Amino acid sequence: MPVVRDPIQEFMDFNRPFARRNSELLRFKVARMAEGAFAFFRGAFHLFARDVVDRSLQPLPLLKGDGLELDLVGDIHSENYGTYKADDGLIHYDINDFDETTHGRFDFDVCRLATSLFLAACERGDSLSQAVLVPLAFLATYSDTVRRLVKRGKDPQLDISATTSSSCAAVDALVASATASKRPAFIGRLTEYRDGHRRLLRSTRYFNLPDAERAQAERLLGDYLARHPQARDIKDYYTIEDVCGRVSGIGSMGRLRYVVLVGGKGSAEGRNVLLEFKEARPSAYDLYRNRDSDPAALLGRAERVFQMQRQSQAASSGHLGFAIDAPLSFQVRELGPADARVDTASLKGEEGLTCVARVQASILARTHARSALRAIGPTNPLAELADADAFSQRVLAFALGYADVVRRDWTRFVGARAQIEDVSSWAD
Repeated sequence: MPVVRDPIQEFMDFNRPFARRNSELLRFKVARMAEGAFAFFRGAFHLFARDVVDRSLQPLPLLKGDGLELDLVGDIHSENYGTYKADDGLIHYDINDFDETTHGRFDFDVCRLATSLFLAACERGDSLSQAVLVPLAFLATYSDTVRRLVKRGKDPQLDISATTSSSCAAVDALVASATASKRPAFIGRLTEYRDGHRRLLRSTRYFNLPDAERAQAERLLGDYLARHPQARDIKDYYTIEDVCGRVSGIGSMGRLRYVVLVGGKGSAEGRNVLLEFKEARPSAYDLYRNRDSDPAALLGRAERVFQMQRQSQAASSGHLGFAIDAPLSFQVRELGPADARVDTASLKGEEGLTCVARVQASILARTHARSALRAIGPTNPLAELADADAFSQRVLAFALGYADVVRRDWTRFVGARAQIEDVSSWAD
């Protein structure tokens, strides 16, 4: 008999440590997840991971064998792609969130992204016949691209940047807009300049920290700089102007998350740099498989996320890194004016989202091809992609069926919202 799991209890069990830490942040997470089935899906990666591990829900026709394992993105969905400025000076469009990176069957990533694309299409109001075309386009491009890249047997250099068109109008327009963005305007919107210093404006997104957490953020900056040798040669660049907490995302909400405003190339001119320090946690997929969740793995988690991001992206930010404040580790990245995502809801016509899905497919294919080249032994997806149509059919069946599970879970979640928002009743 299938195991009947309660999505409400699963949410509370998984988020209890975060609820004890900051109940208000958990209520904000609940509000974000209640916005729609797609938002719920993004905030409940742990539920997806649990369902895959248990193999108890239908339909799960594909993720049922152990198979060969690759480095995976883990929580891959259409909102985890975006633009950023890399250390080559160019704006790139790539996967930019590796918080849940893990290892496993390559179709784990494929099934999750296909489901997210279908949910995103449905949330736009696309009809079923239109929405199905989006994951189908993704699967066709993914299968063709990953087979071609793996067969080459050398590092795939596929890249989408300010100098390399994606052949997708929405993505190219996003890259062009990010390229035109300016740091002073970005810093000016987030800060005020008084008495020779800049200070981040407090809001629902940026908030004051308790003294202990502010002190931790300052220690983390010191550890990060010690691991960033070139940083020590830039006088006053990393002088702290302000420190605060930050609210962002959905799935990672509840983790410790600090923003440190440093001097950069000129505080008066608004050429500061914002560094985000985000607590690294074991992947939920690993937790449910009893893997890589011991204290040593936790301490090394941020470095693992950093390495996976460096190995996967076509080019990475020069500020990308990690820091340790035992027993925790933190991922470090720059928050910059070029950070942006495609607004799928505003795309016009059927082709808009389908086009974006093809671009995201090619990037995931490159990521998996690189993972296959790093693996020891014959670890690649070619055998399972020999019949690409059969593979696509199985993944599509998963995506359509699991999207229905998500919608039913979301409906229950919204119905129980008052209970869940009463954090004090279940946090302890």
